[in-house]
Amino acid sequence: MSTTIDEMRWKAVVARDARANGQFWSCVRTTGVYCLPSCAGRPKRENVIFAARRADAERAGFRPCKRCRPDRFVSGNLSERLGAIDWSRVTTDLNQNGWASLGRILNDSECADLIDNYDTPDCYRSTVHMRRHSFGEGEYKYFSYPLPPLVAELRTKLYAAIVPVARAWTGQTYPADHADYRRQCKAKGQTRPTPLILKYGPGDYNRLHQDLYGDEVFPIQIAILLSQPGKDFDGGEFVMTEQSPRKQSRAMVAPLEKGFAIAFAVNERPKEGARGTYKVKMRHGVSEIRSGSRYCLGIIFHNAI
Repeated sequence: MSTTIDEMRWKAVVARDARANGQFWSCVRTTGVYCLPSCAGRPKRENVIFAARRADAERAGFRPCKRCRPDRFVSGNLSERLGAIDWSRVTTDLNQNGWASLGRILNDSECADLIDNYDTPDCYRSTVHMRRHSFGEGEYKYFSYPLPPLVAELRTKLYAAIVPVARAWTGQTYPADHADYRRQCKAKGQTRPTPLILKYGPGDYNRLHQDLYGDEVFPIQIAILLSQPGKDFDGGEFVMTEQSPRKQSRAMVAPLEKGFAIAFAVNERPKEGARGTYKVKMRHGVSEIRSGSRYCLGIIFHNAI
């Protein structure tokens, strides 16, 4: 049975059949990359194996092909996209670095819709001009309840996927369902929604900061870039710093493209040292935009006072 399936897959690769994109991934052992079936590359059959999911290809040690960019390919509904993420790898990266790439989880149309709705007042509860508060330059808007369906679905499903890491980091018994966690926030007086869209233009930037809105803090949040670097804007790198006790800060830059997401520490994260586990402080920000417009969706799981 498997041989027949692989033969059909190989025929699709030979034909460069775009209809097969997303149904499987071809992995080339000689180059160490995985590709879309429609990739223009011409590997030999004996060097190719197949993976049913992108996460399976990455877990096996293959990296995305730079020719066909399978990491940019988006298919299926949101549940299927999030289910295809290698969450064990995400957990490892979060534990090692305090942040992890989730890959591309939004398509071009979804990114465009979120940007287009930025000027719809009814969607938001408030607008923050960064200069007024010495946060940097640019602005951002907090969504109001009820959240737009896509934002609400992202918040609910990403919370469920990431909550095991949050429990391990803090030792707290966060509920499995985000609705229950919102009730936990409400008990502490935190009822206002915190998902937001940030907008930057030339010369804008965001100073290093932490998104803390009260005593209740979920330790991990998500950022999803809605604009394409090098096309919609230049500059604007997503920057993080890690401050360990008695050490200088460590700077990290997350490579993001349109529709790509990262999970990262809100405030503190545990780190293993020679004498056991200790906490390090994390901050994040955005470097100066040199040209164009940069939009980003932020998913924060705890509510604000």
